[in-house]
Amino acid sequence: MKNKLIVSLAVTTIVVVLVFGFLYVGTGNDYYRFSDGASSEQIEALKSNKIDYMIKEDGSLWIRRSDELKVAQCCT
Repeated sequence: MKNKLIVSLAVTTIVVVLVFGFLYVGTGNDYYRFSDGASSEQIEALKSNKIDYMIKEDGSLWIRRSDELKVAQCCT
């Protein structure tokens, strides 16, 4: 009886850790294209509002999806 309980708790713990890990990895670094080119005004607005962004090699500006609401409030 004790072994079944221990195995059940271990399996439940593993499943919970895997689910949270999958959700974190799946949504953690999701960026969307904001514009084809980044102007200095856009970059300053993003920096001053602490919005996570990246500029790719082609010059396009990408914003982290989790910061989408901040972008809508400050930069549109």
